[in-house]
Parts: sequence; C-alpha cells; structure tokens
Amino acid sequence: MTQEKKLGYALQQLQDDLLMWGIDNHLGDKSPLGTYIRLSEKGATNLVALVNTLKSEIRRLSLTAGELYVEGSK
Repeated sequence: MTQEKKLGYALQQLQDDLLMWGIDNHLGDKSPLGTYIRLSEKGATNLVALVNTLKSEIRRLSLTAGELYVEGSK
C-alpha cells in the first residue's frame, strides 16, 4: 500500500470517527501528492475534542464495569 493510500485511509477513519462522536471532522489540508497533511488549528482542536470524548467514555465504561464487578461479587 502506498503512503498516499495509507494516509487517505487513516484520514478517512479519523474523519468518520469525529463525525460519529458529533465533532466537526475538518482536520486540515492534504499535500498535492497526498503524502502528508498540514494540521490546522481547527483540526487540532477537533482531535482534542475526540480524545476528550473517548477519555470520558473510557472513564464511564470503567465505572460501569466496576459497578458490575461489585454487584457480581455479592
């Protein structure tokens, strides 16, 4: 797989995930050859929002799993 295809796949995955979580999926601009992306300020902010959303979900799921463990051990 070429670098261009790898970058395209990774960017599409990130954009899909951002949309799934209700976050604007703009990341920046790809180079004319498609081998790198220039991350914009808005793109960086969008990625931070995604990471924060994922961290919150992980925390929520961890608490839920802990509650299930406690209930199951009674």
